[in-house]
Amino acid sequence: MRCGWRGPAGPLGPSAAHAGVTEVVEGMTGPERAATWWHQAAAHGGAMLDFCCYGAMISYYYIGEKAVAALGMKANLNSQWGDAEDNGVIVVRFPNAMALLEATWSTFDHGVPTGPIVYGTTGTLVVDRREGREVVRLERGHGQTTIYEVEPLPEGRQDVAQEYIHHLETGEPLHPSLGLWFNVDVMAILDAGVRSAASGKLETVDNAAWRIG
Repeated sequence: MRCGWRGPAGPLGPSAAHAGVTEVVEGMTGPERAATWWHQAAAHGGAMLDFCCYGAMISYYYIGEKAVAALGMKANLNSQWGDAEDNGVIVVRFPNAMALLEATWSTFDHGVPTGPIVYGTTGTLVVDRREGREVVRLERGHGQTTIYEVEPLPEGRQDVAQEYIHHLETGEPLHPSLGLWFNVDVMAILDAGVRSAASGKLETVDNAAWRIG
């Protein structure tokens, strides 16, 4: 499975935009960006945690089994005025699958679908956008392509806050991806990837720090 985000020039790069804010980032110099926590390693800034978190969550949810180990690599390729990485990758080993999580702050267009992409033995699933809408594309080789429209989220449950309020009001279970222990397991994947990038070695996910309960 592959989960990558390869489009933006960083959270403070030219024309960067954030949810709930109408303005876009313009005109910040390198030293100005270096003064923010995003580009400071001591404050846990950097592209790896910024974007690989999504891939860790999606791959764990889709694969449905806890990760075993992770191999991480990161580099500061285009942001030398700060000391946090602007590119990172984590390869995650699950008992019966592997996932590739990619992150960058140094490109302006992703060029290909950013994922997730699921590679199976009989086909490949790609989350894609066509004519401004999200679709799932199934590829079976030899030009066999099937497009599936994405169903909208239920009314009143269209973002994390609404889903949580719905849970409080009705008692219905939260979506699994919002569960506490699910997200502890996601953080364990990220932690192993960060430790691996520092050690240069494959790091186990199930280490003493994450054996809780």
